[in-house]
Amino acid sequence: MRLAERTVLVVEDHEFQRRTIRQILSNLGVGSVLEAADGEAALARLHELTEGDVLVCDLDMPGMDGVELLRLVALRTGGPSIVIASGLSAEVLAAAELRARADGLTVLGAVRKPLTARRLLGVLQPT
Repeated sequence: MRLAERTVLVVEDHEFQRRTIRQILSNLGVGSVLEAADGEAALARLHELTEGDVLVCDLDMPGMDGVELLRLVALRTGGPSIVIASGLSAEVLAAAELRARADGLTVLGAVRKPLTARRLLGVLQPT
């Protein structure tokens, strides 16, 4: 699927990072970029995503963290593909990715922060 045909929901509790990711995705040509500041807000917006769309999920958030959000997303059918994003250790990223895959989610990749256009493009459109 072309980026222009995708909707991406960015779940990030830090406003500056969320807006930066949104701008990067817009610059890459993503059709529609949605935002959520936490897991609860993301759950409320999931109905706006369809198969082929993407959820970019931070792991370290107050309240409902990214791992719990992904567990709840996995309970829904026909959900989005997942990009896990975090500044946590590579081991934590790998464990979260394994857990999400084990829960049946389609994980495009786990990316270390800070997110860049190259890193996002690498998981959204692998070569």
